[in-house]
Amino acid sequence: MPDDLDSLVYEQMLLQRHAVHKTAPHGRQAHLDRSATVLLARLEAEGPMTVAQLSDAFGLDVSTVHRQLTAAIRHGLIEKFRDPRGGAAWLHQPSAEGRARLTEELAARRTAFAAVLDGWSPADVRRFAELMRRFNEKVEAQRSQPWPRGD
Repeated sequence: MPDDLDSLVYEQMLLQRHAVHKTAPHGRQAHLDRSATVLLARLEAEGPMTVAQLSDAFGLDVSTVHRQLTAAIRHGLIEKFRDPRGGAAWLHQPSAEGRARLTEELAARRTAFAAVLDGWSPADVRRFAELMRRFNEKVEAQRSQPWPRGD
């Protein structure tokens, strides 16, 4: 019989697999891929950032972040501009289209989560959210990569 930690590892694996926003019962495909969603959300939360800053924030190679940014720019989701403080750095921020698509994506995910959590008490939903945040904040602290939260 698995212990609680084994069960948690297994359930987290299934959560990633299900990716609530893509599960068939909800009849939708993600409007944005995961990397575009995370890039847009980070830039919305923190403001304009360079490739190097995003690389540090995500713990990814600069080349990986550059590739993700290039795709998002090509799709009109992110725009880049020269750092007004001078130098050769380029800053990246969500375009108006990127902001609109992120808002739409998060609303669709909210709808998908609401369907899955139908029948849960408000207290259970709150507790689940609190535990997920606590878990995420611990991971972020261990990696020294805090995610900006607007609360």
